[in-house]
Amino acid sequence: MKEDDPAEPGKEKTPPMERYQERILERGHLLLYGEIDEDTIRALIEQLLYLTAGKKRPVPVTMWINSTGGLLQPTFALADFLARMKTPITTIGMGTVESAAALILMAGSRGKRCIMRNCSLMVHEYSWSNSGSFTEMSSRMKEVRNTIQKQLAFMSKHSGKSVDSLREIVRHEETWLTPEEAIKWGIVDKIL
Repeated sequence: MKEDDPAEPGKEKTPPMERYQERILERGHLLLYGEIDEDTIRALIEQLLYLTAGKKRPVPVTMWINSTGGLLQPTFALADFLARMKTPITTIGMGTVESAAALILMAGSRGKRCIMRNCSLMVHEYSWSNSGSFTEMSSRMKEVRNTIQKQLAFMSKHSGKSVDSLREIVRHEETWLTPEEAIKWGIVDKIL
């Protein structure tokens, strides 16, 4: 009997959507939708491990990104993980790619970072909420400055642009880029 046959005792039928999601993953397609947080990044890293660990011929990986961004530290965790992978990673921005999601788009393999023609892309300087005592905020400011430098260094590494030139596009609250501008700034390599 088939595994998803409801007639088999002790087995429940796999819902169609789960079977569909499994098929997408087996073909090497990862979907990054919505806000980026620890759970989102953990799930993506688990999927990447599943696709690449212990396989003689890993499946080519394509990460489809439609996200308004989110937490920066989990984003750096995923970027560090991608940098250690031997399998080339194609990243494709579609819909909207903002903030931390733009960094993930940049972290794809050189030559395989793509953007759809109608994608809206936004970058900005790392931001934080400023609550707490003066002493707490003063201490936090040191970490914020370090994180901004880390963000600029990351963007410089993946774009080939200088930190000083990149500071120009991230120093504003929001900088919206066309696909052509995203290529100019080294965020992506080509428009689909």
